[in-house]
Amino acid sequence: MIRASALAFAVSALFLTGPAAGIELSVVNAWIRSAPEGRSSTPAYMDVRSDTPVRLVGATSPWAEKIDIRSEELKDGTGAERTLPALDIPPGETRLAPGGHHLLLTGIKRGFGNGDFVPITLRFEDAARVAHTVDVDAQARGMTAPRPQP
Repeated sequence: MIRASALAFAVSALFLTGPAAGIELSVVNAWIRSAPEGRSSTPAYMDVRSDTPVRLVGATSPWAEKIDIRSEELKDGTGAERTLPALDIPPGETRLAPGGHHLLLTGIKRGFGNGDFVPITLRFEDAARVAHTVDVDAQARGMTAPRPQP
């Protein structure tokens, strides 16, 4: 009886994790605005590609204390930003870009300039609430800030 129960559990676990393992999820064109020494926050942008619906539920970087998922939209002719608890990513490609959804790194721990690469780990959940992570190196650009000296 124990053998049959263990086999049934193993088969059900394989069934539950099988589809999640087949998710194709990637991030391309990741970039971040340069942040000279002393700057407290900066936005990051990228294109997320997925073959199935997922949710972006968080992000971390050793170079920032916190990363928020943000939405920017025009209200009465003025840009208004708000923090989102998560961002639904439909199948296909979703662009996180200036003037729309993006990430905001706050509590920057070290300055970085054009050409530097900032490590970011993105956390996603699929429809079954299975966690997935994607590590990206976002290239700093967009301002003429010099690279920090070591």
